[in-house]
Amino acid sequence: MQITPQYRKTQHTPKINQPAFKGLMRLDPKTYAPLDSWFFRDYNTLKAAADEIKYTFPQGAEVLDYACSNGEETISLKSLLPDEKYKIIGYDTSESALKLARRGVYTVFSHWHDSFLLPEAYPNRAEQPLKTGFYRIMEETLPEPQDRLINNKKSYFNLKNRLPGFIESFFRITPDKKDEIDIRRGSIGNLDKYRSQTSKPLGAVFFRNALYQICGNDLNETLEQRKISRFSYDKKAIIEDFVDKLYSRLDRGGIFVIGDHIKDHLFLADKMTPDEETIYFKDTPFFNRLDDRHKKVPFIRLFKESPLKTALEKGNRFTPVGYSTTHLVAGGKKMTVPTIWKILK
Repeated sequence: MQITPQYRKTQHTPKINQPAFKGLMRLDPKTYAPLDSWFFRDYNTLKAAADEIKYTFPQGAEVLDYACSNGEETISLKSLLPDEKYKIIGYDTSESALKLARRGVYTVFSHWHDSFLLPEAYPNRAEQPLKTGFYRIMEETLPEPQDRLINNKKSYFNLKNRLPGFIESFFRITPDKKDEIDIRRGSIGNLDKYRSQTSKPLGAVFFRNALYQICGNDLNETLEQRKISRFSYDKKAIIEDFVDKLYSRLDRGGIFVIGDHIKDHLFLADKMTPDEETIYFKDTPFFNRLDDRHKKVPFIRLFKESPLKTALEKGNRFTPVGYSTTHLVAGGKKMTVPTIWKILK
């Protein structure tokens, strides 16, 4: 990532240790829920984004899916954009995640968010189109020995033993769709260097629930650990640089899609943030005075306005066209937030 001179003078960029990716990484120590992704996560945002892409680029487009992890989101996007004229390119920096994504074998469990995709499941009326689209590009397969190592053993058996009637099915991408999904190693910090290998416009950039990795921002983590990162970030400088790159690469009418997690919308202030641009955590609608975790950090400084929202709206470059809801895991109210931004150049 290119950093502004001001940012370069005031701080350094920390090295982020990429954890080895597993389908089920671990269980939440409080709820014992698997901390995992799933097919069609935040479906309303994915569907609205796919519809926007099809409407604006009926002739076809390239879609970049950064921080694609093991590829479940990339596949979900392809199932919503099944026509071969839409090329989905997934990027990640984790070698273990890329290895799984390139192998293209996935598990679907019962008692989980995407369990309606199981062959024996009877989805409701709203879920049926998703299942139909999924089977358009995926097929059930018999797992090979290495495929059974996709999931963290401890998490997997904890889940399996807890749930009566546990079912698991393995899926792979159908051979005729493999060429329409490309998995590459790459970082969104190199977005300005991206060059299409086709004549198709760049219609969308997805970077969901991952912005915190480049600017050190996760209030949930701060509440759990009751400490702020030891690194000093200039979030505004980092985000403004990122949005400049985004604006320079997206074609007219293209969209930028972020996540519905709080860390993409509520930002911890840093040392460079003027006091007049901040608000104490206790003065936000997310603060819960009955929650012990909240009571221990009431004076955490936050941005009054999301620096991402400010950067996107600067110069009338982007406008929000899709919304979702977000909330703090550790209590607090739900809020409606923009998750799809359309370029206006």
